[in-house]
Amino acid sequence: MNPRILAVFLSLSTATTGSLFAGPIEVPLEGTVLFLGDSITHSGHYVSDIEAVLLEAGADPERFELINLGLPSEGVTGLSEPAHPFPRPNVHERLDRALAKVKPDVVFACYGMNDGIYYPFGEDRFAAYQAGMSKLIEKVKATGAPLILITPPPFDPEPLRSQGKVKGAGAESYSWMEIYENYDTEVLAKYSEWVLAQADRVAGVIDARTPVLDYVADKRKTDPDFTLSNDGVHLNEEGHRVLAKAILAALGRDPEGVERLDREMRKRIHADQVVMHNAWISHVGHQRPGTRPGLPLGIARAVVDLPKSETPKILFNGQDLKGWEGDENYWSIEDGVIVGRNEGTVPSSTYLFTKGDHREFRLLFEVKQTVSPEHSTMHSAVAALGERIEDEGGNAFGFRGPLLMFCHDWGIWDAHRRNRIEPANQKGGFKVASEKKGDWNRIEILVRGNRIRFVNNGELVFDFTDRPKMLRASPIGLQLHKNQKPQEYRFRGLVLTEKPENELVTLEP
Repeated sequence: MNPRILAVFLSLSTATTGSLFAGPIEVPLEGTVLFLGDSITHSGHYVSDIEAVLLEAGADPERFELINLGLPSEGVTGLSEPAHPFPRPNVHERLDRALAKVKPDVVFACYGMNDGIYYPFGEDRFAAYQAGMSKLIEKVKATGAPLILITPPPFDPEPLRSQGKVKGAGAESYSWMEIYENYDTEVLAKYSEWVLAQADRVAGVIDARTPVLDYVADKRKTDPDFTLSNDGVHLNEEGHRVLAKAILAALGRDPEGVERLDREMRKRIHADQVVMHNAWISHVGHQRPGTRPGLPLGIARAVVDLPKSETPKILFNGQDLKGWEGDENYWSIEDGVIVGRNEGTVPSSTYLFTKGDHREFRLLFEVKQTVSPEHSTMHSAVAALGERIEDEGGNAFGFRGPLLMFCHDWGIWDAHRRNRIEPANQKGGFKVASEKKGDWNRIEILVRGNRIRFVNNGELVFDFTDRPKMLRASPIGLQLHKNQKPQEYRFRGLVLTEKPENELVTLEP
């Protein structure tokens, strides 16, 4: 999907008893649309449903993209209940970065669920919410992008009441685990009413509270135990469909399009949304602990563009070297990336290997070489289609076979066999125009049969077909070259598919 519309859903919360709107909000879903939000938006099903409805209605996917920047635990106040395990993230810590990096044409924002910190109504907390939302309004207004505020969806106390997990008035403390029983009617309702009253300050307001309350009330006529939220806070997929319909209706779109969506289409779009959501929240940055890093944006976009027959496998989890084997003297994790580094002599090229073997595959990753007067300019490579060996200097992580080289020298070097085989007869290093020296390079390697193709930053570097007997299933390795000078390479992304289709997904015209 070519990013031209970004929708950052600034969190759904619960609040509002008022009616909806006088007429459709005149904001086209084109350009860049930014949605920021809390854990309700983070789960993202309503965002996926809106995207699916737009596509089903014939919208050009080249002209829009919905980007979900919802962050669990987030609010607009900086307040946290004492029992919360870490300070709740404040959207204002990342709002400037989000606006600068997304450059939105439209912003959707919805906060409130976390901002009352699950306590009875308090004027100080309400004032903090108003101040935080007002600051958000002014920040977005300064960009020139229209802002649409969405009220928080309601808190449903009934599932927790039957479990004894809500607290009455007068308790010493409350938290997201022990919520004030009237949090919805006494707190979120007021917050929602305030949001709806900001209609003259923003491009539009949307009541997400009333549709959810009405839907649940109707269902409880025949099923008294019905709920859209087992924990009272987080809506299930059915609840997200209610939200999507409310938003579409407010924008003058057909809300019933949500009910007509094909299940497989919805599932596929949501899977792509999750990939891009995780990539965007990592790209913008945040202060919430325990959130697994997403893929780099360029790799995430390539994953979304993969043929639907391919199932991506993330080889690196951004946290440790689980699934890899290599010499710990050279390989480590720093800032969520794999680092290959030496300061002293490397007696023979050493590799960080996958634990599994691979023969036909597509590999996507990004690599950056540290460039300085002190560092060697020696290339690195992906080792594949050969065999692990013990090499010079007691190196248990050596390799014999094709090295698919990058940075300063590009092509294929057949280690311990034929030496350079691509480009043939090349003397000295082979340069490519697309190389970003000292910066991240996005690489795609596609191996089908005996054909090996290599793309860097959209440029086809080589397309080589070898003799069948020269290629075999083997681990994939990241190279730190034999050297007497310091070297440092950083790797991130690292997504693999098996039995790939024939087209290159990162090649540019």
